[in-house]
Amino acid sequence: MRRASFLVILAYLWWGVSAIFWTELASVAPVHQLGWRISMGMAALGFVWLARREFPFRNLSRRHVVYGLAGSAMISTNWAVFLWALANERAVEASLGYFLMPLFSVALGVVVLGESLRRLQVIAIVLATIGIGWILIRQGGLPWVALILGASFALYGLVRKQGPWGAIDGLTVEIGIVAPFAVASLIIASQQVEPVSGDGSLWTWFLILCTGAATVVPLVLFASAAREVSLTVVGLLAYLNPISQFLVGWLYLNESIATDRWIGFLFTWAALMLVVLDELTREKAPMRS
Repeated sequence: MRRASFLVILAYLWWGVSAIFWTELASVAPVHQLGWRISMGMAALGFVWLARREFPFRNLSRRHVVYGLAGSAMISTNWAVFLWALANERAVEASLGYFLMPLFSVALGVVVLGESLRRLQVIAIVLATIGIGWILIRQGGLPWVALILGASFALYGLVRKQGPWGAIDGLTVEIGIVAPFAVASLIIASQQVEPVSGDGSLWTWFLILCTGAATVVPLVLFASAAREVSLTVVGLLAYLNPISQFLVGWLYLNESIATDRWIGFLFTWAALMLVVLDELTREKAPMRS
C-alpha cells in the first residue's frame, strides 16, 4: 500500500483510540479541554518551527487566508463537538458521526472533484450506505452530533486536499487562527471558582501538557497524505476511525450497544475490508503486467 495511504490509516487509528486519552481528562470541562488542546497544539508547532529555524507565516496570499479560515473553522467545530460528546457519555454516537463522514467525503470527491469510483469502491459505498441507513432508521430522531462530526471532518478533508498549504504550514495557520481565543478562554476560566485543571493532580497536568502532541501528530499525518490520496479513498479508509472508536466505547468505556447497531456496524466493517482489498490489489496490479 502506498506511503500516503499508510499515513492516512495511522492518523485514523490514532483518532479512533484517542477517546481513551480524552476520557482520562474527564475532570476537565470540555470547553477547557478544547482550550488546552488548541493552546498546547500551537505550542508544539512552535517548537517544530524553532527546530526548523523558519517563520511559518511567509508569502501569504488571499487563497492561503481563505483556506486557513475554512480549515480552522471545520477542525475546531469537530474538536468541540467530539469533546462535548465524550463528556456527556455519547462516545458511541460520536463514532456514528465518523461512520457518516466517509459517505460525505465520497460525495464531495465525486461531485466537487469529479473523482471516478472503481467497482470495489462502489460495492463498499453501497454496503456502507445500507449499514448507516439501518442505524439511522433504528435510532430514530436526528443524530445532530453525528451529522456535525461527519460533515465537518469531510469538509476539512476537502479543504486540505484543495488548499495551497503543506502539512505543518497549514496546520500552524489553522490552529493559530483560533489559538488566541483558546488562550483567552483559559484565562477567563482561571478566574472562575472551578479550576481549569480539573482535579488539579499531577497526572491531570501531565495529560494537559500531552494534549499538544495528541492533537498535532495525527493531523500532520493526515495533512501530509491528503493531497496525494483521492478524497474517495481518504473517506472510505476513514471507517478505521469509528470502528476503533466504537470498540473503545464498547470495550473500554463500557457503553451499551444496541443489537440493532451491530447489524449496521457489520455492513460498514465489510465496506472497510473491501476498500483495503481494493487498495492492495491496485498496488499489485502494475507488478503483474
